[in-house]
Amino acid sequence: MTDKIAVIDDDEVYQMIISRYIEKSGAFRLAEYYQFPKEALKYYSDNKENLPSVMLLDINMPLMDGWQFLEALQSQFPEVYDHTKIYIVTSSIAFSDKERFENFPKLAGFLSKPLNVDKLKEIGGSQK
Repeated sequence: MTDKIAVIDDDEVYQMIISRYIEKSGAFRLAEYYQFPKEALKYYSDNKENLPSVMLLDINMPLMDGWQFLEALQSQFPEVYDHTKIYIVTSSIAFSDKERFENFPKLAGFLSKPLNVDKLKEIGGSQK
């Protein structure tokens, strides 16, 4: 069982669904949910020791998209990838998003929504 997962996604319905899947998977001890990336950045900047072991990050969000969040997170926490496996999770099929993913070589993966319980178990199991 992995320590903690954070979900950063502006879609409340998706958050409700993924929270049930996370619970069913049994792969994580704790889960945090952020609808706004800036809230997550503020929390982690105030609580550096609480970075999650896994982060599921949506890229298409208003105000601050996932790419902007990643740039800000890397700027504040250059060592973030030593502690956190970050997965881009999106419903986007845009080639430009997959291309941009290549600019972040330390990301753990590019996953399509919706995730399922088996995928969460796989992600959680890979942290041991």
